[in-house]
Amino acid sequence: MKVKWISLSLSAMLLTGMGAQSVQVAAAVNNEKNTTVTSPKLPASFTDLQGHWAKDVVQTWQQRGVVNGEGEVFDPNRQISRAEWSALINRIFQYEKEARNSFIDVKPEEWFASDIQKGVAAGYVSGFEDGTFRPDAPLSRQEAAVTLSRILHLKENSVVTFTDQEQLPAWSRAYVGAAVDARLIDGYQDGSFGPLNALTRAEAVQLLDRTFGYYGQWYGESGTYGSEQTIEQKKGSVVINSPGVTLQNMEIAGDLIISKQVGDGDVYLKNVKVQGRTLIYGGGENSVHMEDSVLLTVIVNKKTGAVRLVAEGKTTIQEVTIQSASNVVSKLGANINHVTLAKELPEKSRVHLNGSFNSVDIDAKSIFVQVPSGTINNLTTDSTAEGISLELSHEAKILEAVLNAAATVLGEGNVGKVTVNTKGVSFAQAPEKVELGSGVPADTTIKIGQTDMPVTGEKTNPVPSNGSSQNNDSGSSNTDQSGGGSSGGGSSPGGGGDGTNNNGNIPPLFDNGKWFSIALENEAVTVGESVYVYSPRKGTAYLAPASIDTTNRTMLEEAVNTGIAKKVQISPNTRTEISTQGFHTNGYITESKKVVVLDEQNTASFWVILTLLDGSDVDLKLYGLGMSGGSASDQNETFHFSFNRKVQLIPGNDIYDFIQLSIDSETPNFKSLKDNDLVKIEVKDHRILMKATKDLGKSVYFRLLPGAVETVDGTYKNTEYSSVKMSSTIRLYLLEGDTTLKVGTKVKFKVSREADVYFVYKNNVPLTKDQYDKEVSDGHGLHILVPEDGINTIYEFDTKDLQPGDYQMMSLYSGIGYFITLKK
Repeated sequence: MKVKWISLSLSAMLLTGMGAQSVQVAAAVNNEKNTTVTSPKLPASFTDLQGHWAKDVVQTWQQRGVVNGEGEVFDPNRQISRAEWSALINRIFQYEKEARNSFIDVKPEEWFASDIQKGVAAGYVSGFEDGTFRPDAPLSRQEAAVTLSRILHLKENSVVTFTDQEQLPAWSRAYVGAAVDARLIDGYQDGSFGPLNALTRAEAVQLLDRTFGYYGQWYGESGTYGSEQTIEQKKGSVVINSPGVTLQNMEIAGDLIISKQVGDGDVYLKNVKVQGRTLIYGGGENSVHMEDSVLLTVIVNKKTGAVRLVAEGKTTIQEVTIQSASNVVSKLGANINHVTLAKELPEKSRVHLNGSFNSVDIDAKSIFVQVPSGTINNLTTDSTAEGISLELSHEAKILEAVLNAAATVLGEGNVGKVTVNTKGVSFAQAPEKVELGSGVPADTTIKIGQTDMPVTGEKTNPVPSNGSSQNNDSGSSNTDQSGGGSSGGGSSPGGGGDGTNNNGNIPPLFDNGKWFSIALENEAVTVGESVYVYSPRKGTAYLAPASIDTTNRTMLEEAVNTGIAKKVQISPNTRTEISTQGFHTNGYITESKKVVVLDEQNTASFWVILTLLDGSDVDLKLYGLGMSGGSASDQNETFHFSFNRKVQLIPGNDIYDFIQLSIDSETPNFKSLKDNDLVKIEVKDHRILMKATKDLGKSVYFRLLPGAVETVDGTYKNTEYSSVKMSSTIRLYLLEGDTTLKVGTKVKFKVSREADVYFVYKNNVPLTKDQYDKEVSDGHGLHILVPEDGINTIYEFDTKDLQPGDYQMMSLYSGIGYFITLKK
């Protein structure tokens, strides 16, 4: 067939595409029955392009991963279908947002369904009056002109002068006129336009190549681009389609698109100004670095994995919209004005905000937001943003917050003024001031720690946080430990082992090949002293704030970079020193840190809590009574009075004379422990430990009489203290030992006493009962209420309707549970 040449010329008009995203390298555009293939092996050259006028342009887009053939055949002279045209456009301009399918001849399982829905969302395609799209029909010249006019948003013009203009219907006439006026497409030499003539595959690629050449520039190989001395002006948009690309000294008039093909690699922007949008669809944990750059709008939407976005130097960003898991870092000197966590964020997504931000809006629901350090001036949650968890590390603060949906605020960070416009709000630490919004019932309460408090508008009194464990001792910790996970190590900036093995006196360690534990010589040290760590594996030891997720390498490394954590290299079974110099206690509760080791395969150990104590310049303070559960095989829990300094028994005292106990009574009825064996008492470090010899039940009170212990320098003595009501640990007994199970397995268990038992996705932070119940109602978990008379009954969770993943089986408020993995 003789190919009709299309006369194409492009105007100086800026191509402003809609929201763009890159797609997989191997999108099939050669055959309407072909399906998308991941990372195909590209032929060196299509055999049927030898001597063809379109050889060079087709090979260019083949190497860019946009066009594909069948093996070594491209079939350049075959007519291109409407579906194939849509696929080509999406891959070149990287449209990814999909609209709802409304065409009766486009089935969801067809290879082209997604591309057609993207075309509808981008606004360049439409169907026919009978509700069809006709994906297999050849693409006509008038349809191509309509497409280009819509992509360019050209001004419509119905006045055309072709000899066959009567063949142009009303729906295409103005678009064809616009494309002709813009000199995107011309007619034939005989004066006709040929609106119904079909385009070949070669003609389509050539047309789009010229269009993209006008649209902007494509960087598909690693390297540094831009002048070292002068500013380069880019009139159109820029696409970065490869990792390892650095742009420097550029002003981009259009959009900057960082495509999926960047993968988990890095991109650097140095003194780059973007007048359009910066669309980030690729990048990894180290990711996109912006130095001394100016960006108006940044949209982050990576379909798989998290992206780390780092603003440094004098970088200014007006707005960042987060649509996928992200780690946004605003370093000293940089300015990120506004951040929106958009509704498109999938549930259970994690977002890290590190640094200073003027305002943050949270529109997404059921997400987890971590703020390792820095300041958020204003934070607002949308009324639809239900079930969010916000964790503030000690070095983080929010000056003002407006909460329009139920939220949980965790961690040790500071929150200033809070306006509450809903029920279901809880804080681990008391905000400075809480007010009710207009229209909110006057009796609305918020939870601080485990206490429901009225909202008065006055300054709140601090209440220690005790999370989901029964513990009114803020300086203590529950001995349940989070499991290891995939994470990453890093080089140590110094420090490390002292080269000794402590004469072989290595604390007990555990290593089963998958998980491993570590040990500390002392789990409480005075601030400024060193802690000594042992590990069965080589790797990196971190000492970090207790609020940080120890399976998240990015968070740990960022904590080290900001000075709130330390790391050292550690060798197997070697005494390794980590100094606490530079850390501090916060003046209200003892400071808890986590110690964790990440091995050379980036697996995290079980973490251990280290408590930092005050020095001799601070008075002795008692923070309350805590409790540490044992294990399913160890029936005895340990209660403990905890102080802010190391203490010792005053010489001549019998500790049993100074501690009283009340059990089996809702109100305290204290009795001496002198003549019974209910608990064994020991004074150790900063605690008085009381190990129960039996289950003490669900109503337990302790009282410490004055003058029992003193600081090790003999300066201060304890005062009298009576605890709030506590209860012994609720234990679950898994009747079959395996914790890696197939979906559909019935998990059988018993409990030590009445309890709310949940089987839900594993969480690194405790949730509220409402949040656990929502997991169940959403189909993500299971729940059984065990009554008082059901202690000896065997219960079971049927997992047939759950998805594969990591789960935890646990009682609501306290107890020993299990991590369970479900597989297909």
